[in-house]
Amino acid sequence: MKIPRKEELLKLQAKYRTDKRIGEALGGVPEYLVAYWRRKKNIGRYSLPKYSKEQIKDLWERYGNDTKAGAELGISKSGFYKWRKLYNLLEKPKALKFQQLEFSLAGQTGLSKSAGIPVNQSSRKSTIAQKLLAKKAGKAEILVGEIVNVEPDLAMSHDNAGLVIKQFKQIGQSQVWNPHRIVIPLDHRAPAESEKTATAHKSIRGFVREQKIKNFYDIKEGICHQVVIEKAHILPGELAVGTDSHTTSYGCLGALSTGIGATEMAALWATGRIWLKVPDSINIIIQGKMPKGVYAKDVILYIIGQLTVEGASYKSVEYYGETVTKMSVSERFTLCNLSMEMGAKFAVVPFDRIARKYLFSITRQKYEPIFSDRDAVFEKEYEFDVSNLEPQVACPHNVDNVKPISEVKGIKVDQVVLGSCTNGRLDDLKVAAKILKGKKIHPEIRMLILPATRTIYLQAMKKGYLKTFLDAGAVILNPGCGPCLGAHEGILAAGERCLATTNRNFKGRMGSPESFVYLASPAVAATTAIKGEIADPREFVK
Repeated sequence: MKIPRKEELLKLQAKYRTDKRIGEALGGVPEYLVAYWRRKKNIGRYSLPKYSKEQIKDLWERYGNDTKAGAELGISKSGFYKWRKLYNLLEKPKALKFQQLEFSLAGQTGLSKSAGIPVNQSSRKSTIAQKLLAKKAGKAEILVGEIVNVEPDLAMSHDNAGLVIKQFKQIGQSQVWNPHRIVIPLDHRAPAESEKTATAHKSIRGFVREQKIKNFYDIKEGICHQVVIEKAHILPGELAVGTDSHTTSYGCLGALSTGIGATEMAALWATGRIWLKVPDSINIIIQGKMPKGVYAKDVILYIIGQLTVEGASYKSVEYYGETVTKMSVSERFTLCNLSMEMGAKFAVVPFDRIARKYLFSITRQKYEPIFSDRDAVFEKEYEFDVSNLEPQVACPHNVDNVKPISEVKGIKVDQVVLGSCTNGRLDDLKVAAKILKGKKIHPEIRMLILPATRTIYLQAMKKGYLKTFLDAGAVILNPGCGPCLGAHEGILAAGERCLATTNRNFKGRMGSPESFVYLASPAVAATTAIKGEIADPREFVK
């Protein structure tokens, strides 16, 4: 009999839970023998998650519905009812926790007149941002607008670490405060496109050796934000800062994360502390089943179009609703990543079974998720029903210049880019590969494919997605930011148009200030590449 390795046994336990069922899956191994293997490999007995009365009461008062409340925890309707019964929460809530504001997608384009009315702060209870920052500041509670001095769990920099290093040396400190909390992936100009960049990369490599910074990822690894998530450098309930505006992405795991400047990062490297102003919070509830051909990218583009680029300026955005609870970590990443484009300081999807399952697949580190209080009051609350949403496109030259696909299809483009931290993950590549399978890219189109990381590149290769892209006529580039920031690998000439799955379309973002960038989902990107013009993916998606 072959004794399973520890990794194999952990996977079996995650799937089958009990020693008896594990034994059955192994072909009739006795329960006592499985238990013996566990003890020898220091694996504890599987235990179901325990939910506090506060958690159950919070969800019950939020939804007043066992099915919806249970979905937040990843348990069934009857499972949630059993927890309610255990805590004697048998009465229907007289009023739901959130006084929700609804946006209709069937023709209503303006905001409700009552949307965004400030709430009396005297009745405020703590949101995720308040609770997590209070914990990091060593305080019982903090108020919106308060300045807190905190030590982050993660400090991330990419190619701009070269500038951070210059600032750090000017401070005069010889050692960074904690080399284990610093993560540096090279991704923006990787491999170096100029002598200046090559010199900066050389200085970074020397610095990380000198400072014994272990979490350094050279040009082969991929985009910084995806690397941070894949390598579990940030966990639920933790705080991260990074010298990149899209650091908000880590909210997909229930963390708080935000972008800072190079000078701020240099001071953090020297002191281990940074001050932050406690932001107000916005609650965004997304309901409804996404229609065929509609994805998380379409949802967040629509929201940005409604709220504008200043709609969440220096706010912490919390995402709730049945649509969000069914999203994968990758889709939640897209939500949090693009939240910065409406000004968000933080963007977070509260920790749940989806995040737990993902983390279990990559790490055994311990973490402590943080949730808003059941009676938390948000500055603004919005609800969106996406049941009738059509694919969305952000048109030049602002991310909030969003139009439905029906209004922009037929616009000729010269280049299509599939990738970036927003949409360069395996599920994004899968969507595009399904559409491109057996088809050819339009002869006048240049299609560039950039898997977000080396890991995703290898996974896509094993699944045959890269061959599909090559057969269709695409060019596959190394994992990295590539043309997104207009530094190299696909710069646009004057008058050219590009449809990209990236996150910004400002004038000159991808090359010439006289070029035009449209932002859309991987499905729109694939169909556009086939037709040579912006196209509706719903005619290709089965």
